[in-house]
Amino acid sequence: MIDFSSTQISNGNLADLPSHLHRLEVRNWVVVCDSNLKQCLEWDWNDRPMLVVPAGESSKSLAMVESLYGQLAKLAVDRQTWLVAVGGGVVGDLAGFVAATYLRGLPLVQVPTSLVAQVDSSLGGKVGVDLPAGKNLVGAFYPARLIYLDTRLLDTLPEAEWNSGMAEVLKHGLLDGPKHWDALQELNYPLSSEQRLELVERSRAVKRDIVQADPLEQGVRAYLNLGHTLAHAIESAQNYGGWNHGQAVGFGLRAALRLSRWKCNLDPRWEAALVSQLERYQLPCTRPDLPFRVLPEFLKRDKKNQDGKLRFVLLERPGVAQICSTITLEEVERCWEELA
Repeated sequence: MIDFSSTQISNGNLADLPSHLHRLEVRNWVVVCDSNLKQCLEWDWNDRPMLVVPAGESSKSLAMVESLYGQLAKLAVDRQTWLVAVGGGVVGDLAGFVAATYLRGLPLVQVPTSLVAQVDSSLGGKVGVDLPAGKNLVGAFYPARLIYLDTRLLDTLPEAEWNSGMAEVLKHGLLDGPKHWDALQELNYPLSSEQRLELVERSRAVKRDIVQADPLEQGVRAYLNLGHTLAHAIESAQNYGGWNHGQAVGFGLRAALRLSRWKCNLDPRWEAALVSQLERYQLPCTRPDLPFRVLPEFLKRDKKNQDGKLRFVLLERPGVAQICSTITLEEVERCWEELA
């Protein structure tokens, strides 16, 4: 049984991470980060090996996994060597999968530096990579030994990066309920560091509570895929070179709420409220320039599907989600065309 309760979550300054690992009696550790982060962060970790991968979703591939395996082999790491993933969701997923599989398991540290990583992807132990056939089709549940948070890094994020991460924050607000959603609507920018911390902690709490209730996604954890079924299909159809994950999820959320109106009688005002928030964060409200015919092959490979049926996460109302297995491709296409 995978023990998610053993993950330690600590807040601190990124520069103090070596001291924190020393207190945990970690003797050997290797850093994995992306090329953008390597250039923009200053750290005095010169005595530690640093494996740098190209920035972007294209690095979440089996080819990059093999490359990292080879570099770890040259370093002659052993099972007491900790792998420290410093970066956003791509680095966390990629390095986490390498940690889960190299030598049948290396201790993993997640150091999330983006909004989406701090509120979502670093939590819950999902790690993996993409295939040309679809997003996140290869992966594992592999909890980190440590999640090390430096929320001050969020103060340095470019606006576009913050906006992208807000798609997951909006998702958590919809899953949590009207009170959480109203708090997001009432945000006034620019946010102070304290407000950013409060936003992150509240959003993380939604993910944490759901994961604790259903660690291996046998039930309610699937609700965290709200907006992601169509989003993953779009990313895959664009060969991970079009919309970023936040943009795809933003549109996916709107599509899920439109389907929720048809299948669950969701009040239309919630879709209108979401559109207002998507516009605020410059996230897409209308579909990309893709013909619908390219999507079904990816939709049919979604991990939630059962017995050949599409399964979408829908809302009866904010705070009350369900899995719907009666949605047809014709209904998805109708939604796609309506949101042009």
